[in-house]
Amino acid sequence: MPVSSRLIRRRIRSIANTRKITKAMELVAAAKMRRSVALTTSSRAYSSTAKRIVDDVRRLVDPATHPLLAGRPNPVASLIIVTAADRGLCGGFNSQIVKKTLEFLATRTETDLRVVTVGKRAEAAIKRAGYPILAAFEAISNAPTFDRSRPVGELAYRAFMDGEVDRVFVMYTDFRSAIAQVPTVAQLLPIIPEDELTSAVDADGGVDGEAGAIFEPNPRAVLDRLLPRLLETRIYQALLESAASEHSSRMMTMRNATDNATGILDDLTFTYNQARQAGITREISEISAGKAALE
Repeated sequence: MPVSSRLIRRRIRSIANTRKITKAMELVAAAKMRRSVALTTSSRAYSSTAKRIVDDVRRLVDPATHPLLAGRPNPVASLIIVTAADRGLCGGFNSQIVKKTLEFLATRTETDLRVVTVGKRAEAAIKRAGYPILAAFEAISNAPTFDRSRPVGELAYRAFMDGEVDRVFVMYTDFRSAIAQVPTVAQLLPIIPEDELTSAVDADGGVDGEAGAIFEPNPRAVLDRLLPRLLETRIYQALLESAASEHSSRMMTMRNATDNATGILDDLTFTYNQARQAGITREISEISAGKAALE
């Protein structure tokens, strides 16, 4: 058999083995995605309920009197939490969130920008961009839990309450569907964004809304307990959204790789059969020519 046919057959075996790997990775990512999506969906209900409770309580408190609600004017330092993956092979998941982060950092007017990364890929990209990294967390983004995400929230809370930063943001990938994930930025601290603060307080300094419940011992004490918990909950929710997006992106990437490998195998098999048929035809011709010469 001609050498070219042997090379084609060797390449067919190589691509077939690669297709087995990508198919296995697709199935693993799909299983992880289903678990992550289930957690993300259930956590969304908890997170939205927690935010609604805080909104109910903060209507009874002047936002300007609570640092976690209104914050400090004229911010000079901000903390940005960036969530990405520890590993690659997930399409544009990491590059898109990094691009969104760098664009956001470029628009900020603060003189002091600090970054906390969750995921090795985020840490490497931010370092290359030249921004200082306050802390780097690993082995969280793939399968986040509330306990594992809590140190991130505690770090952000301490930095804000100690006056080291005036704003806290989180960059994450919002999960919409298996084929749609959107890089997103959300303000974590202060709780009320600047564009909403003016509508939260009446012109005479009072607070909008009516009390829908009685809070004991008083609304301020309840807020003091709720707000740190809400911060941790929102960070956990962002990590869950990113995890679901990561696994979805990896599943689709591996599916595309498997489909591409199948297409290449079909082409190579066709080429191999053509070469094999040509070789057989040539051998028959040589045998016929030899027989004719003997006669």
